[in-house]
Amino acid sequence: MKKINVKTLAVLGLALAILSTGASAADYKGMALNMALAARSSGITRIALGSFTGEANEASFAQEKTAGSLAGEKDLEVLDQEALQASAGSKEGWLNRIPSKMRPQAFIKGSVFQNGEELTIMVKLVDARSGRVIKAVEMKSLARFTEIPPVPEINWGEPVAMAPMASDFRDALSDNGFDCQGAFRDMNRLNEAAVDLKARYWANKMKEPGFAMGSLSRNPGSEIKDFQVKQKFYELLSKYHDQDEAPAMQQAQAKKLEAFMAKENTVIDRCGIN
Repeated sequence: MKKINVKTLAVLGLALAILSTGASAADYKGMALNMALAARSSGITRIALGSFTGEANEASFAQEKTAGSLAGEKDLEVLDQEALQASAGSKEGWLNRIPSKMRPQAFIKGSVFQNGEELTIMVKLVDARSGRVIKAVEMKSLARFTEIPPVPEINWGEPVAMAPMASDFRDALSDNGFDCQGAFRDMNRLNEAAVDLKARYWANKMKEPGFAMGSLSRNPGSEIKDFQVKQKFYELLSKYHDQDEAPAMQQAQAKKLEAFMAKENTVIDRCGIN
């Protein structure tokens, strides 16, 4: 029976605990409820929502989530400000050229401020005529459009490394010419470079309908030998899993990463894993 690595269990236990508790994220539904209540209290039934200011991708995401959340509020008509301005033919004085039954009584104005990986989302309900701020809400969230790292390069048409190397791996003996030591060495090097992508990949998998951990033959990240890299993997996995939306990852990247993980499985099947 193989010995259980206490450090690995500790990190995995921490990761699973974090995954089960949820994380702080922007509560767009709560914001929509607050805005709707403030609008009803002021006798407002029509609101125009325009583009949010800030980093383009993050601001666009926040604007779309806000629009979607507000759309579910009863007795509140949510209008597209850009579409209204386009129908009026000009941005200047456009409000007075809109038919009264389509004229918004208030605007939703939003701004997104980014500090590293943290976002501050500020949303205001503003009276269309007086410019008075009726309600203001501030939320915190994690950045969703961080730079996606590249897939580590490897010669995908060749077997894993064959050069011998001194190693402390219990199972890393040569198997009929297959160098387990060299294979684990390459796995360590590539996992350090691929840790962010692996976390994105598994966070996406866990968000798929019907996904069950019990369907896996081993836990994600168990193939990572370096303790610090393993810890980083679970921290990133927790972060991406707790985001409202699946983390960005291109299909080509996922396929290339799956090819690398398939080779990892071959090494583990052949050489074992502690």
